[in-house]
Amino acid sequence: MKFFKLFLFLLFITSFSSIAQQFRFKTTALSVLEKDSKNKWGKWSKPQKSEMYVTLDYDKNKIIIYSREIQHYTIVEYLDKEVTKTDEINSYLCKNQLGTPVKISFMTRMDQGNKPQLYVYFKEFVFCYDIIEEVEN
Repeated sequence: MKFFKLFLFLLFITSFSSIAQQFRFKTTALSVLEKDSKNKWGKWSKPQKSEMYVTLDYDKNKIIIYSREIQHYTIVEYLDKEVTKTDEINSYLCKNQLGTPVKISFMTRMDQGNKPQLYVYFKEFVFCYDIIEEVEN
């Protein structure tokens, strides 16, 4: 009987781990928007080719961008999904390794052929990555 209870417990625990919510993306381009000396937003930089990976891990409440300097973001709050005529937006309020508040949004640009993008909003600048989802076979 003890073996049966242990078996059920292990089955129960592993069933949760098999439905882990982790998504992996690859970036293809990067644009940057910065504030000027008058605290006004400038213009987006010209998109530059970018190849790095991004992980969105719901189980660990983390978003990791594998750039030259790996960026770790802890998800503090999951915001409601926004749907407009042109965009679907999933946003998260996060903190980076230094405790800096950051908003991160995964967007689908429906008016641009369902183009997926990742936005990382800091107080003084914004990163915009064009992304594609990496799907496991």
